[in-house]
Amino acid sequence: MKKILAFSIILFAITAGTFAQNTDTEPTIATATIVGPLTLTKVNDMDFGTIAVSAAVGSVVLATDNTRTASGGASLVPPANGLAASFTVAGQASETFAITLPADGTVTLTGPGVAMPVSTFNHNAGATPALNGTGTAAFTVGATLTTGASQASGAYSSANFPVTVSYN
Repeated sequence: MKKILAFSIILFAITAGTFAQNTDTEPTIATATIVGPLTLTKVNDMDFGTIAVSAAVGSVVLATDNTRTASGGASLVPPANGLAASFTVAGQASETFAITLPADGTVTLTGPGVAMPVSTFNHNAGATPALNGTGTAAFTVGATLTTGASQASGAYSSANFPVTVSYN
């Protein structure tokens, strides 16, 4: 009897591996987070201010802090200071977003004289803009205006140009 019992235990041990589990199932769930819409609101349009020109081509750099710098045949005339375009953004708290500005050669100021190109658009929101804890942010946009030699006097303006924000 002892031999049969021992033989049964050995046989069971050998065959137990034959019935080992070769698959496994683990239940899991799927999740998603939906962020609220990202809203961009223009606060101010861009204004390069009052500029005097000479017989040479010039440029005016409008910084994001509203300061202006003139070079070449352009000079700044007070009292009209520059005003960088400014925007507010609203959306999902603490999310990062990207800002897309116009490419060089796509925006020009037109008026009584030759059209003046606007280039080198830039913003002051940093490399990775983010909404704060309440879901808001603000930024300004500056650029460079190139004046023509002996640019005709008068008021110049551009068509609407796009500033776009999108979640990262």
